[in-house]
Amino acid sequence: MQHIETHIERTPGAHSAHYTAQAIAAEHSDLAKEVTIRTRWYPWIAKVAPEPLLKTEQGFTELARSLFADYAQHVKRDGMTPTSWVESAKARYSQEWQSAGVIEAEVLPPEVGGTLALASVQVSTLTQTGEERKARLLRMIEQNRSAEGNLSQSRREIAEQRGINAALDEFEIELEAKTRTLNQLRQLSDY
Repeated sequence: MQHIETHIERTPGAHSAHYTAQAIAAEHSDLAKEVTIRTRWYPWIAKVAPEPLLKTEQGFTELARSLFADYAQHVKRDGMTPTSWVESAKARYSQEWQSAGVIEAEVLPPEVGGTLALASVQVSTLTQTGEERKARLLRMIEQNRSAEGNLSQSRREIAEQRGINAALDEFEIELEAKTRTLNQLRQLSDY
């Protein structure tokens, strides 16, 4: 089994995974190479859904990956024409991009639908960024609490050890003084 590189983002919503052209080509290695995915197949899937839902700065989305797989099956394996596939795929996948806030292409020009899709993707990205920051801050707070607890325990142990050392110093001084005095007294009593 081939290793497929993906970049998974933990976000709510249907478009959370991102894939490289190389990873998608690896899934269809018997039919396509990376350049084929980008230059021959992508223009066809871009006719099915707005580009912002297919591709982001991180790579191809899960929707794009699904459309690439669908294209491979119907056009490359089953022999459907690319034009027929676009019509069929639009009907089957339109709910995917409508759920992202894009209205039917016949109602609005593609630029408007693309803008709405992009806005939806940006909201999702901002939500993800906010969730990541929140999780990072919560981890920092927990680490700080743990460090304070450890510090308090360490301070207690240091104070205890200081007390032990002080008691040992005092006892040692007292014992030395006692031993020295007893020796002096014995020496004097021998005379």
